[in-house]
Amino acid sequence: MKEVKMRNRKRGKGQRLLILLLFFTLATANWQLPTAAHAYTHDTSLIKWQEYSAQAFDNAVKEKKPAFMIITAVWCYWCHVYEEKTLETKEVADYINNNFIPIFVDYDRRKDIASKYPAGGLPTTVVLMPDGEELVAVPGYIEKGQLLLNLEKTLAFIQKEYKPKGVEEAKDIYRERRNIAKLDLQKYSDHFERVVVDRYDTLFGGFGLREKYIYGRAVDHLLDIYESNKDKRYLDMALKTLDNMAGRTQKTVKAKRPSFNELKKLREDVKQPDWINKIARLQTDDKIVGLFEKVEGGFFRYATQRDWSVPHYEKMLEDQADIIKAYLHAFKITKDNFYKDVAVKSLKYVTSSMYNEKDSRFYGSQDADEVYYHFTLEERKKVAPPRTDTTSYTHTNANMVITLLYAGDVLKEDKYKKAAVRTLDFFINNMMSENGVLSFYDPAKNKGFLDGQLEDNAWLALALIEGYKTTKEKRFIEKADALIAFSLKSLYNEKEGGFIERRSTAREFYREKELVSLKKPYGHNSVMNYALINLYELTKNKEYLEKAREGFGLFYEDMNMEFQSVHFQRVARYLLKQ
Repeated sequence: MKEVKMRNRKRGKGQRLLILLLFFTLATANWQLPTAAHAYTHDTSLIKWQEYSAQAFDNAVKEKKPAFMIITAVWCYWCHVYEEKTLETKEVADYINNNFIPIFVDYDRRKDIASKYPAGGLPTTVVLMPDGEELVAVPGYIEKGQLLLNLEKTLAFIQKEYKPKGVEEAKDIYRERRNIAKLDLQKYSDHFERVVVDRYDTLFGGFGLREKYIYGRAVDHLLDIYESNKDKRYLDMALKTLDNMAGRTQKTVKAKRPSFNELKKLREDVKQPDWINKIARLQTDDKIVGLFEKVEGGFFRYATQRDWSVPHYEKMLEDQADIIKAYLHAFKITKDNFYKDVAVKSLKYVTSSMYNEKDSRFYGSQDADEVYYHFTLEERKKVAPPRTDTTSYTHTNANMVITLLYAGDVLKEDKYKKAAVRTLDFFINNMMSENGVLSFYDPAKNKGFLDGQLEDNAWLALALIEGYKTTKEKRFIEKADALIAFSLKSLYNEKEGGFIERRSTAREFYREKELVSLKKPYGHNSVMNYALINLYELTKNKEYLEKAREGFGLFYEDMNMEFQSVHFQRVARYLLKQ
């Protein structure tokens, strides 16, 4: 319960006690379940969902009701269970509709909002007062009876004991500007290498001794380090990670796979008795080892076990881009065709299952499906594949473009470069605005939304720069320059340094005070600073180099955030050579 106490430390004793109780009863009701989610078609829901907006909170004020907010994601699983077994039951839907303003947040489309409520997993259930004050945020699937019981307690608390605290404006951590010397740059690089080595799992590769995430950028950077200093330690760490991630070295596990008809029934009937436990048993009886999906290609998001087994089955475009590049890099260094084959099969998966050929844009993700990946190749031909989120997100498409350009160079195949160029053209023609690039493309509305976000401007600028390096087409460098100019004008904090999270004009998506976020996200600043030094190399505009150097100095003390710092690592290595 440590996280709960931290998140509610400013409340009075009585308020904190009741909300801790609410946290406890909600969270422990499903302690054995993974905290994942599955967004659903909420416009056909029994619950009268409203999108997160100023209007939704105006309605809460007008009707004098608290807000019941769910944060969910298209690519995960347990929110589908939450929907089927809890939210889409008449008793729960009626209770929420009558007593709350229901607010729906799609995690991928609205990471800006989801990041404000870091409860520790998806789905996240949040109760808010009409002014936006958060009362409680709980991760995971919640059973129907438990949810109703605790919502009743919450309403009773609001009516009898609640005292308005008000909403505090989010402030960024104060960072002091620092003039960096060569010694600082070297210390930063050495620290990354030391921490990554300390967290490396010598038995199975990867980082950490429990569940295993991809961390493709960190693996790729280990290969960068090896190429730089020829210390074979880093090559061995990267290759062992890639081997185990792909299930190359683990022993074959004897499976007790159910029949096709049993699997099909389990997949289709989530309301059958003991369904959740049956799903859990399937993962151990027919154990899948490795994140690489050997039948269709592509990578699952993470494994729940140290040996890379029992994965969570969602496939994210961002993960594909990161890890495919690492496998290509490993092939380039070692000439081992195993790494090439994994990369090529995964590229085939991405450019078929996660790609809209007509528009030349990539989809966001493919759904987790706890049963589908236990079917054989022939059996999969008889069932529908997991659903795909056909929304296109700017930062992940930009990341994939960079990987495709790299694939074209390493594999000497123009088809990857051509696909990358077509995707860049889609974003130039459909997603650029006067206030930077738009954050996501909604295929149902055939247009992009949400301007003024640092993450998207940084990533697309970097992809455009890489596009110019490959093609020498001037339009790419011009568009990159335009995005950087916008970011320096609208997102750069001249007084304190660093780039802020957003300065948006999208009033339909925010309450008035939320249009601007003064937070300076470390990871997004890392990407932007790397884009700046790349653009400096091409244009020799000294302002870009100065801003990158200044940004590195500002975030120098954040060096412990090593898995977000790969681009800052590359900035440091570049500045060391100056």
